[in-house]
Amino acid sequence: MTKLMQWLLLAAALATLAGCGGDDAPAMPLAEKCPTLQGKTLGNGSVVIDEAKVAAAAPPQPEYCVVTARFKDSALRFEARLPTTGWNGKLAFLGGGGFDGAMPTAAAAQFSESIFTERYATIGTNGGYDYPPPRDLNYFKGEFALDAAQLLDFAQQSEHRALPPGKEVMAQFFGTPPRRSYFEGCSMGGHDALMQAQRFPEDFDGIVARAPAGNVMGLFMQFNRIARQVKAPGGALNAARQNLLANAVLAQCDGLDGLNDGIIARPAACQFDARVLRCTGGADTGDSCLSDAQIATVQAVTSPTATANGAWSHPGYPFGGENASKGWGEYIWPQTGLGGASPQGLFSDGFIRSFIARDASFDTATWNPDQWLARMDTIGGLFGATDPNLAPLHARGAKLILWNGTTDTSVSARDTARYYEQVVSTLGTKKADETVELFLAPGVGHCFGGAGPDKVDLLQAMATWVEQGVPASQQKLVLRRVEASGATAMARPMCKYPAYPRYKGTGDANAAASFDCVN
Repeated sequence: MTKLMQWLLLAAALATLAGCGGDDAPAMPLAEKCPTLQGKTLGNGSVVIDEAKVAAAAPPQPEYCVVTARFKDSALRFEARLPTTGWNGKLAFLGGGGFDGAMPTAAAAQFSESIFTERYATIGTNGGYDYPPPRDLNYFKGEFALDAAQLLDFAQQSEHRALPPGKEVMAQFFGTPPRRSYFEGCSMGGHDALMQAQRFPEDFDGIVARAPAGNVMGLFMQFNRIARQVKAPGGALNAARQNLLANAVLAQCDGLDGLNDGIIARPAACQFDARVLRCTGGADTGDSCLSDAQIATVQAVTSPTATANGAWSHPGYPFGGENASKGWGEYIWPQTGLGGASPQGLFSDGFIRSFIARDASFDTATWNPDQWLARMDTIGGLFGATDPNLAPLHARGAKLILWNGTTDTSVSARDTARYYEQVVSTLGTKKADETVELFLAPGVGHCFGGAGPDKVDLLQAMATWVEQGVPASQQKLVLRRVEASGATAMARPMCKYPAYPRYKGTGDANAAASFDCVN
């Protein structure tokens, strides 16, 4: 080998070593990289990043790069929160709530703790439009629905549209897109979860739908029906009569699970008839009985309703929590802070006027759904998320967890159970068990809170199911009621529907080990 050849080989080797050294040069820290995202475009120029800034850690929340982006062709915006250290390689898409208008936050009580502890990147949208705080009574009017583009984004498109550019900004920031994508939402966010499962099954590997308002048409029908009865002369129950009703229901139904603890764990078996509390002659004669008007209110809450053609229906709400702030007091009874209205009344008034009648002066006390079937079909086609055919979700191996509190007076546990039963009937038991599971939380109100234990990390349960093949029902999950100090005050096993937690007859009544899941 000539000296010239040896020199050339050495030069090539040195060049290679120099190149390797360049590859090993430290990358820009993600916290420094964060502000460089501002002004960039995504989605082939259809989305622009308006702001990218670092938000300091606020335990349990880690330090995030907070990216806010908007679609150029609409009012839809989304926010991505990207951990600057320790990212687990996964996405948790957060569903919003109510009539949206603002970004969801993972610090809200309905979301799983592992979003922070496992360091997920998150994305959430404004639901298709902005309603800046504070949320006054005008928020309930839902006037954004008069805009066709905003209505479409709110009803079904916002998360589906935001997902691709959201993943794109994650790839730009982390250098790789997420290896797993999950969705968690409650209430209207639960509706959006079902929308994803039914209409966009390719979007997520696993979907957690808490208190899923998929049956929005039936829900607002029932809201309107109840609110009208509560506002009718003598229809509302004062505090004393709420207590009278609640105590009578507990006397009949509390012990059906083997323990008198103020929680009805078997609401389906609670066949209470409010007429046993009827005042003599049905007149309003005091707080020791219920008048006919008040009995009619109880019956409106707990009985089914449907349009004449059967297209839209609601099964009513279970008994339980009639005097509780996280029961009937949460959505049914009038609230001073809402000007004497109820959340059911305000939301249904806005829905009827802005989504259905498209008339701000429409008298919702006269609304007859049977006279609006054509418009309801149109809105239901956009907004409804009740399709039980989850075969496409099953085909790609994605999973769905349904969860509902039994004293939720926004999204009825009966309605969620009805949907789950329809899925099982449609797919068959084997395919349904491979795809979807339902869990009811006794004594829990809307999304969280109530007499019963409400805390469970469903996102972690979903990740275990998707990534390890162990369904949530086989993970021995426990529902916990947690005090402000962080101590667990009560625990129950989380039972796959139709099972319920039954007391064994001995042991600590606040310990999960003292209960079995029984069908």
